[in-house]
Parts: sequence; structure tokens; C-alpha cells
Amino acid sequence: MPICVTSPTRLLVAVLALLPGPLLADCINMVSGAGGHTFWRHVQLGAEMAAQQNGLDLHFRGPQSERDPQQQLQIIDKVLERPCAALIVAPSSNEVLPRLTELKQRGVTTLFIDRDLGSSDVSGAVATDNFQAGLLAGQQMARLLKGEGRVGLLRPSSRAQSIAERARGFIQGAAAGGLQVALERYLPANESAERSSLARELGALDGVFTTNETTSLITLGALRRAKLAGKLVHIGFDANPQLVDALRDGHMAGLLIQQPYQMGYQSVVLAQRHLRGETGGPRTIALAAVFVERSNLEEERIRRLLSP
Repeated sequence: MPICVTSPTRLLVAVLALLPGPLLADCINMVSGAGGHTFWRHVQLGAEMAAQQNGLDLHFRGPQSERDPQQQLQIIDKVLERPCAALIVAPSSNEVLPRLTELKQRGVTTLFIDRDLGSSDVSGAVATDNFQAGLLAGQQMARLLKGEGRVGLLRPSSRAQSIAERARGFIQGAAAGGLQVALERYLPANESAERSSLARELGALDGVFTTNETTSLITLGALRRAKLAGKLVHIGFDANPQLVDALRDGHMAGLLIQQPYQMGYQSVVLAQRHLRGETGGPRTIALAAVFVERSNLEEERIRRLLSP
């Protein structure tokens, strides 16, 4: 007779599925995406504040990379060892969906954060409108280049839906503004051999859009080493002290800033509403990204976004 071997975590999921719902703890597990350390730290701060105000425990974990969705699935399995009543997750890919279906069957409330895959098994989502953010980046690039020029699009090696939507929006906005998207490529985070050619490719462009914090930092470094920083229009995504300083120094033209603190805060509030049975209202909370450049960098509303 063949022997079926089941991992301890999967066995735990199966056993818990047979147990009554009240055994789920009054806590929330949150599994983030990878990359953008500052962004996810602000998400965590907002989530922790909402959890504290609602008398909930919050347990926050995240993968080191989104190249392999299995990393995130392993973290989800790990956090399931703590049977909380809700899971908030930034899905790395569609591969997470079967796991969320299992959780719904167990009575666990699940929500998306940062990117929304639209599954009917997920109660709601809180995310930036990433297509509109990318569209805004393309429109601002066209404005800064006065409607003509060759531009590039750099994205991380990630299958995250949020990155794909930013890229799609940028291409549409740039093309509608009269620009030619002459370069579109994935940018490895650690492979220096590939990154060494980046400056040469960028030198042939008039502008570049980088779609997250990591690609923005890598590209800024490449431009500085090649003495090109400030000589072509570089619009980045997300913010940390290095990127803000580069914007202030004129080494970058602009940044698309999300609202990570509000994203974390609102996701926990939305989870709590569902746990209380309050299912009215919109399924998705869409947060707008804001374009920041030197001329508005010191405005109070921008300062609050940068330092929540």
C-alpha cells in the first residue's frame, strides 16, 4: 500500500478545518510583499496602530523576494500555525489563491493588501490604484519632456500584479503624451553583471520610470556612477530618505508616493469590520498615489506622507 506523506503544516490546516470556528484567535496575521523596506515598514506601522485601537494582536511577516511565489506560500503556512481569525496578504502571484480558498472554508477572513487579484474567496482589498499611478507617471514624464523623447521602464523580477499595473499605466500615459517607450526590462536586485550594462542603456534615453523602491535606488546608483543623474528625467516609485534627498538635490525629477501607513491602517479596520459581520460598503478601498517633485516637496501634506 502506498504511503502518503503530508507536511506538518498542511496536516495542521486539515485538522483545524474540522474544529469549530470559535477556536480561531482574536488576532490578525499579515503577510507582506518583498522589496521596498520603507514602504512595508510604514504599512506595518499603520496596521499596528489600527490593531492597537481595536484591541487586536497583529503578527507581521514577509518574504525576502517575490521571484519565487513559494517563499510567500511557505510564510503563509508558517503563520497559519497561529490560528488567527483573519489573514491580510499581499499576493505575490495567483499561486496563493488555492490557499486562501482553504482558509475561507475554515472560516478565516482573508483580505488583500497592496495588490488585488479579485478572488471571490477574499473578503476585500486595500491597495493603491496602481494603473492610475503608472498613468500619472507617464503623464508627468510627457510634461517634463515636453511631449517628445525616448523613455525606459524598469521593473523588478516580480510577478506582482501591482508592478504590472504600474507598468501598463505608464506605457499608456507616456505613449498618449507623445513619448516612445524604447526600453522595457526587468532589473535584477543583486546580479551586478546585468546591472553593469544599465548605465549604457540609460544613456541613450531621455527619461526612465522605475516601478518600485528597489529599482529606483538601483537606477539612481547607476546614473550617479555614470555621471548621468539629473541629466535625464528619472521618475521613481515610493520613497525613502535616499530617494527624497536625490529629489531635493535634483538627481531625480519626481517620485510617485503611495499611502502605506493608511494602507496598513485601513486593511486592519476592514478586517475588523468583516470579523464583526459588517459586510456592507465597498469591497475595495483604492488609495491614490501622489506625484512629488522639488516644487511641492516641502508642502505639509507631502511631509505627512513621507513621515507618517
